[in-house]
Amino acid sequence: MIQSAASTIATVLLPGFSMASLAILTERFTQACGRAPLLYSFDDEMVASEHGIRVQAQKLPQQCREFHSLVVCGGRQSPVALCACADALGRIAVRSGFRIGIGSGVLVLARAGLLNERRCSLPDGLRRELQGLGRGIEVMPGAFTRDGAIWTCCGEDAVTAMLDTLLPVWSRGRCGRGSMLHSEVDDRSTLAEAQALMRSNLSEPLTTREIASYVGISSKRLERIFRRFAGQLPARFYIGLRLSLARQLLHHSSCSIEEVGRRCGFVSASHFSRAFRNHFGLSPRAERQEFTASPEVFAENRVAERFRMAG
Repeated sequence: MIQSAASTIATVLLPGFSMASLAILTERFTQACGRAPLLYSFDDEMVASEHGIRVQAQKLPQQCREFHSLVVCGGRQSPVALCACADALGRIAVRSGFRIGIGSGVLVLARAGLLNERRCSLPDGLRRELQGLGRGIEVMPGAFTRDGAIWTCCGEDAVTAMLDTLLPVWSRGRCGRGSMLHSEVDDRSTLAEAQALMRSNLSEPLTTREIASYVGISSKRLERIFRRFAGQLPARFYIGLRLSLARQLLHHSSCSIEEVGRRCGFVSASHFSRAFRNHFGLSPRAERQEFTASPEVFAENRVAERFRMAG
């Protein structure tokens, strides 16, 4: 059965692609539109993944077929043998609504000219090759990046987070709903993207202005979105993430308190201690001592404390 362009998702598999990424993509897009993505390759009908497992795919058509979404699914290694295929991909991609690059698939999108003067995320090992293209492409610090209709992510660890943000926007565009719902979906997508940036940059925190710039909105709008959907300002949400990580390190690592503070982006031990006490009611040292003395009692006390606060 030929699928309509309005619902067709084409996934181009690169040699060395991530099987985990493909599994997540297939499951999530099948749930979203009721049918699995079509699988394509540039050459062979059987494409080998990074672990040697081979998957059957159709050869990418030469004619400019229209797809609702085009996904280029790669792995950690550069697909050096596919430079000549960039033009063919570019001709098809310009007729596709959403263009998504995963791992080395981001590099192929760049070679096809689809990332010129745009922002993207990709694996660290491929950054030098991307910069060598010299096309004004800005590599972002987050695990995934949205730039208009183009979405890119570093690899399999970031695919789920990216799809959590992308699919509400994807479904909205497919269903064509009202403008008020459009705005809410966009705001929630922006919120998720900003939160993902924060989680990817806990040791070297970004400013609210930097985060707003990365997601393509003003600082004031970002603050309004956080107030509406998270109930607090971005800076407050961000410090909560960093302090939660600090608490985990205090419980489960042998790092000194000063090192825990540095890993969580605090410039001084006094700043870390003050922020931690204000957030959790204990100093970092007292938190570690209480947890180490009796983890079970510590957990029970924390549960009781939450009930008291809720009451």
